[in-house]
Amino acid sequence: MSQTEDTVLIDIEDGLALITLNRPAQLNALTQEMSERLSQVFASVGADPAVRVVVIAGAGKGFCAGADIGRLQGLVADKGAGLSSRRPDDPDPVFEGIDAPDHLRSRLLAPMALPQPVIAAINGACAGVGLSMAVHCDVRFGSQAALFTAAFPRRGLTAEAGLAWSLPRIIGRAAASDMLLSGRRVGAAEAERMGLLNAVVEGDVLEHALAYAREIATNCSPRSTRTIKRQLRLAEDQSHREAVLLAHDEVVASLASEDFREGVASHVEKRPPSFTGR
Repeated sequence: MSQTEDTVLIDIEDGLALITLNRPAQLNALTQEMSERLSQVFASVGADPAVRVVVIAGAGKGFCAGADIGRLQGLVADKGAGLSSRRPDDPDPVFEGIDAPDHLRSRLLAPMALPQPVIAAINGACAGVGLSMAVHCDVRFGSQAALFTAAFPRRGLTAEAGLAWSLPRIIGRAAASDMLLSGRRVGAAEAERMGLLNAVVEGDVLEHALAYAREIATNCSPRSTRTIKRQLRLAEDQSHREAVLLAHDEVVASLASEDFREGVASHVEKRPPSFTGR
């Protein structure tokens, strides 16, 4: 199934949803209209049981260069009145179908809120809101042209979307402090050394991300991946004891699932699995 919008493209096939930001001439900088469309796409994909894995990419030579300059100028003019009217934990009806805490139900945090694994294919500029989206993905692959910037202090802004919490958990506090306080550019090789990128891809980064995603969609139980992603999210605020107890309960539940039976049977019979998510 394929649906097309001017600024956000969504293609779903064989359990894989590819979401493409599509303003290539502007390095996919987000306008307000594009942001609203992206929220709708995230919510739709997250609520679709047929989608087993999600890939986010940018058209052209950039992933997402941040907020569109016109959007920033509008915020200057109204002193952010539009943003201040809603806090992150206020209920957002667009995301009602997503089983995640209210504070994660926004376009910048949606990759973490979605139940499916979310893979970012970063082909160039990844800044501001683009960095926020990428950081909240589960896995990030970058091309050699990938370039990250937390430019907030250079625009008179502060770390958004909980980046002061999430970025240190990926790259460590020292590296996160460097990125957030300086707003300097970080290239692909340095991002990989930091752990911000899982890998730098020499060839087509989108093809690499899609192949990785297809491997998950084909060979991993969607019930398992959804549960593991939820465990990872909850573990950030759990004690070790709480995480161990939850792990026990989830393993017990998985032993009674159809996917567990299929996983064992396909391994014994040396054939590809046919998971149902049940």
